Amino acid sequence: MEPTALLSQQILPYRSAMFRFIPLLAGLIHLSITTALPGTSTFWDLILYNLILLTTSLWLIVQRERLLAIAIGSWTLGSIYATFVDVTGIALSSSWGGLGYLVIYPTLFFYIIRGQQLGKLSRSQILDSLIITLGISALLAALALEATTNASSSSEVFLLIFYPIGDLLLIFLLILVGIRVGVSREYFTLFTAVAILTLSDIGYLWLFSNERYSVGGLVDEGWLIALLIFATAPVLPRSSTRTLNTYPAIFLALGLALSMLGWYALNPNEISRVVLVSAIATLLLAFIRMALALEEAEQGKIHRELSVTDELTGVGNRREFLARLSNIPLDGSSTLLLLDLDGFKAINDQHGHSAGDGILREVAHRFRTALPAESYLARLGGDEFGVLTQRPAERSQELSGRLERALTAPLYIGEQAIEVSVSIGASAIDAQGNPLERADEQMYRVKRSAR
Repeated sequence: MEPTALLSQQILPYRSAMFRFIPLLAGLIHLSITTALPGTSTFWDLILYNLILLTTSLWLIVQRERLLAIAIGSWTLGSIYATFVDVTGIALSSSWGGLGYLVIYPTLFFYIIRGQQLGKLSRSQILDSLIITLGISALLAALALEATTNASSSSEVFLLIFYPIGDLLLIFLLILVGIRVGVSREYFTLFTAVAILTLSDIGYLWLFSNERYSVGGLVDEGWLIALLIFATAPVLPRSSTRTLNTYPAIFLALGLALSMLGWYALNPNEISRVVLVSAIATLLLAFIRMALALEEAEQGKIHRELSVTDELTGVGNRREFLARLSNIPLDGSSTLLLLDLDGFKAINDQHGHSAGDGILREVAHRFRTALPAESYLARLGGDEFGVLTQRPAERSQELSGRLERALTAPLYIGEQAIEVSVSIGASAIDAQGNPLERADEQMYRVKRSAR
């Protein structure tokens, strides 16, 4: 490959990345000029403002970032429409411009979650969605709708309240994605853009309610900078290995919240009554959700216990035994005991496996009774048990004797007395080899010597 072509391949990615930040640089220059020139300027605040955004949207189409192009392009069309109404003074509905602003939320939503696996809704997620929806709706009805008294129509009320709801859901979505995929440079860029957009929308709502909003202020510049940060096209890492079941709940909450909001906008005289109903419903659903959480916690506790317990005998299982063994310090302060029942196969052969299971349950009960509280007993498989005890190896003989004596009393299968004995091998848990293998070797030496 020629040196010129190789150099071109190395420089091209950096040049492409640099071009992504040119719109943002133009926006920062625009912010500096409008800050230095207070008041509304037709050229800077109306013409150049929308021209920067429109050019950015067209550039994103060339870069095949269609979702971002649609988001910024639709917002720009709404801005151009609102600018035309302000400049010409023609009596047109401002709601049509608001529709352009609305498109940014679903497109950004899908832009963020693309590449993320979606799961099905559970009962708890449905309840969480309802609680979030009613809580947000009641809060907005009590607070935000109070700030829309200057709105000229119900559709304008809807639009004014839609913006903060959309912003909050985008922030919530980004927090969930951040927890899942981690905080990267792309994530920080997206979160910064959404945060600036949210602050600008809240500022606009406050200025509108106090009749202090004017074109060309910091709110407009905040929108511009947020949209141009989006235009740097930060793509979050794609995840195909794990499903996060929270996203469908957000969709449900979004749909319900917007439905409630639409009802508020069409029935402004019923707001106080609906606020009360929403608050009561939120409390009732919260109590139901609490009961469901307690039920799920109890079920989780049962599942956790089953995962570490031997189903037949009720003592620990092999997996939990090995997990605990791996966490014990290798300093010789603890001991491992392996216990193998003598002649148990004959019991199964003569009396059947059901009788043998009953013997194993009784043996496990006697072992557990004989062991001190700090010891851990597990069934390792078949008729083999294991014990972990916080005693040094030199003191394990006394414990082995107690376990042997626990089986001196006969066990019964129906009316028939059965005698069972046990062979025990002990090993200090230290760095001198594998304690499980050493205990196993000693146990079989004891078993052979008893024959």
